[in-house]
Amino acid sequence: MNRIKQIKVENLFFILATIFIFSFMFVFPINRVPDETNHARMTWETFHKPTETSFKWMDEIPSNDKVKLAEYKQIFAQKIDMSKEPFQFGVSLKTISFIPQLIGMTIGSWISPTVGMIIYMGRIFNALAYILGIYFLIRYFKYGKTSLMFISLLPIMVQQASSLSYDVMNYLEVMLALGFITNLAYSKRFTTRNLIQVIGLAILLLATKPNNILVLGLIPFVPFKFEGALAFLNRPMQAVKAFISKFKVVFYLLFIVGVVAVLQFLMKNQGGLHHYGDVLRNTLFNPELNDNLNGILSLGMFGYLGNLTLQMPLWLIFIDIMVLTLLFLSSKKDFFTNDFANASWILFLLEILAAITVMYIQWTPLVLGKGANISVGSQGRYFTPFIILLLPLVANMANIDLSRHKRLKIATVTLVANFLVAMYLILFHYWGGFA
Repeated sequence: MNRIKQIKVENLFFILATIFIFSFMFVFPINRVPDETNHARMTWETFHKPTETSFKWMDEIPSNDKVKLAEYKQIFAQKIDMSKEPFQFGVSLKTISFIPQLIGMTIGSWISPTVGMIIYMGRIFNALAYILGIYFLIRYFKYGKTSLMFISLLPIMVQQASSLSYDVMNYLEVMLALGFITNLAYSKRFTTRNLIQVIGLAILLLATKPNNILVLGLIPFVPFKFEGALAFLNRPMQAVKAFISKFKVVFYLLFIVGVVAVLQFLMKNQGGLHHYGDVLRNTLFNPELNDNLNGILSLGMFGYLGNLTLQMPLWLIFIDIMVLTLLFLSSKKDFFTNDFANASWILFLLEILAAITVMYIQWTPLVLGKGANISVGSQGRYFTPFIILLLPLVANMANIDLSRHKRLKIATVTLVANFLVAMYLILFHYWGGFA
């Protein structure tokens, strides 16, 4: 543990992530992670046209809790008939989310076209993308490095990174956007190059999940000056900020009215705002009507594993929350303005609101029918990338002087505890009784 005093955060992450993710990868049976076969199908169909005789990824891979060893071995022995997998070039903007898996699955099909080889090669490349991506993001971040490491190694993130999930690219892109905003606050300048970067980030965020674009709404709350070709914007920008500051309450009210207007538009054929209010209340506050609230939705931000079958113990989740709070409180206090801190936690709530609303419109009618009194389909892992948005708010609440090596030591011990408990649950749940 003494070596932690000298080790860089990104190097510590690399070591822990490699151990955690590859361990998860090989103990988690194929198709025991949410939507893994669907992600396999979507990735495969980028280069292969589905036909009546092509491999049915979502139908032909078992998902039973107790692994039957003889049956599981067939996944690695039975080859896919590649003559029945005609080539097609189905690349689109959405393909960005599946690039690592696509590379891995394609190489796997060249090595040996078995389901096991293809999926595991996809998993490996997805894991490498995550490990290397977060490694460089931690180096890139000017603020909250230890918090980023901690969130990135929570059991739910380790699980997703060890699977075919496109949550990997989603997480990397959200964190890249937040890192950009962090560095913008650090440099306090905005150049033409930064403008190009914002446009690129917007495309990436929209390509994965449209609601991610909301993250860029934090940029106006970062104090900076335009430079170079954009310098002419400084005077009008200062005038606008002074005007908004003078009438801040009015603009807060306009923001609320704007959110309500958007929700009214979205819900006009879904029972209106009154019904939507009932849906939100039941979804977020009433476990009697929404039995997923405490588990899949809340615990899921930290560690509801497998096909929503393995719940991390609550006592450990409480420790995770306490450690994360401690990391937040011991972060720098003068990095962002109060306006940014407020905008950041409001954005966290908006991301939750957006996910629940989209799921109510697109998924809930398929499961419960139109007019349901709760929104279903949202999972805590959708919100995990945005936990770091609470950092500026919490950091401003108190002043805890905790040395760097103590923060790393506490974070490491907690993450290792998470990993060991999760491994125990996975091994005994899926492999404890096979014959």
